[in-house]
Amino acid sequence: MFLGDPIGFLIGSIFLIPAILIAIPVHELGHGVAAYLAGDPSPRNRGYLTPNPRLFINVYGVLLAFLANVSFGTPIPVNEYRLTGVARKLVHALGGPVANLLVAIVFGVVVRVLQTQGGFASFATQLQPPIVYVTTIVYAIYFLNLSTFAFQLLPIPGLDGWRVVEAIFRDRNPRFFFNVAARTTMIWWIAVLIVFFGPYLVHFDILGAVVGIFFQPASSAILGQCTGYTTLSPCPLSAHF
Repeated sequence: MFLGDPIGFLIGSIFLIPAILIAIPVHELGHGVAAYLAGDPSPRNRGYLTPNPRLFINVYGVLLAFLANVSFGTPIPVNEYRLTGVARKLVHALGGPVANLLVAIVFGVVVRVLQTQGGFASFATQLQPPIVYVTTIVYAIYFLNLSTFAFQLLPIPGLDGWRVVEAIFRDRNPRFFFNVAARTTMIWWIAVLIVFFGPYLVHFDILGAVVGIFFQPASSAILGQCTGYTTLSPCPLSAHF
């Protein structure tokens, strides 16, 4: 965690601000557009299909981005009754992660171009060439979008991965999913305790390991390597960018 390197954490957090203003709205807009394409016009009719960060920024999601390098935002309201059938529900559930993945691909390509120009990133305190700071900002945008993509695919209640599971299996066992929904807050408190205190007990980056399931192959495909960012190390023997 950041306790081992507070200066690096602070500088990395500053570079993360533009990434937060992109990754969170992109994710929620992805859900909104997906719902619209799946047959629910309410996101457009209610004025949510606009790139206004204030509609989507959630204080807890921002804190999570700074502390754990993953994020979530305020969901766009949808009419669930219009999203009938497994296919439409899956389109809506995967719209956010797919949007983050597409943005990560675009900024990952830019990172690779900047790296060829000597734009390696560094959180050193001494003055660096401008291209270093530009590359760091671009990499932070790439990383937060990709980590949010991977994080949201985890099958935990409240995340998109659970929405996928629910879309496929809810009709077979509705009581189970009702009971899980009723315990979502408790599940999240347990998850937060495990994520933030688990590494001190077992000396293992639990969040990085589970996020890495989806992050590692995607990062290797986009950048040709897998690297972390300040507090999150979703790669084996991860080096921080």
